[in-house]
Amino acid sequence: MRHVLIAAAVLALSACSSPEAGPAEAAEAAASAVDPAAEAFVRSLYSVEQGGTSTGAEDEGDDAPVFSARTQALLDENHAVTPEGYAIWEGIHICDCSDDGGMVLDSVTMTPRGPDRIDATVSMTWTMAQPPETKRQRLNLIKENGHWVIDDILRDLTREVPSGALVAGLTEYIAETRAWVAKGEGA
Repeated sequence: MRHVLIAAAVLALSACSSPEAGPAEAAEAAASAVDPAAEAFVRSLYSVEQGGTSTGAEDEGDDAPVFSARTQALLDENHAVTPEGYAIWEGIHICDCSDDGGMVLDSVTMTPRGPDRIDATVSMTWTMAQPPETKRQRLNLIKENGHWVIDDILRDLTREVPSGALVAGLTEYIAETRAWVAKGEGA
């Protein structure tokens, strides 16, 4: 009797994982799994600094890419099109701030979007503000050359009208700056 129950259990389990389940179900199961390296990458973007968190990953000289090739090209073009002496559309994109001291990472929620795409919703508190402010952003991650990088950022989800996406903002700024310079207004 015991062997019959074991055989029935084995048959039931093999039916659950049979090849008839199909590639769509297998792809869905794979997409629902979060690569631990993606969350580790997101958490590594924030480093402890004087009781808070700062975004040291965006500092010059860091060999590991933070942004996708597409987004990095836009960031580079942003600097290239802005005439010397004029303000560049910039900031510390990872925290959507200009001064990252005292930014504390509260939580990271990972949402898989496919085998090479994950959204990371990050909640942070800026402790230097009085009263302290909470910000929430969504980092759209992609896997490039075997590493997770940020492809876009939907900034400050805590506002009634979020700031918008980083890529769209850079694209708009670059186009406006090019037009402005072409008119001779940036000389």
